[in-house]
Amino acid sequence: MADGPAVLIAEDYPDFRARLLALLEPLELNCIPVANGKLAIDVIQDASHALDLLITDMDMPVNTGWEVIEACREHRGDLPIIMQTGEARYTYVKRRAGEFGIPLIDKLDVDVQLVPAVKDALGLPE
Repeated sequence: MADGPAVLIAEDYPDFRARLLALLEPLELNCIPVANGKLAIDVIQDASHALDLLITDMDMPVNTGWEVIEACREHRGDLPIIMQTGEARYTYVKRRAGEFGIPLIDKLDVDVQLVPAVKDALGLPE
């Protein structure tokens, strides 16, 4: 476990979750990967977990990414949030992300956009 900022990663596909973790590994973050929205909300609600960033998928079992974001806003205030989803191209998704004021990354672009977005959200040097 790294000593860097704590990042909760909610992604239901194990292979894609592993890909996100591999992309973030060089940043030496303390990543907390979970497999669905319910588990993400459990971590968010547990005050013993320090969190510096939430990265969530949109469509997940049990609770959606939107529900995870709402729980995060309720329990963690203005914690930075990034949503990565295969549905990022849809207008309603872009609009909803804009309403929450969060960056939106298409899963097809995650290899290029995730690390810069995480560095920006955490205030890490380029």
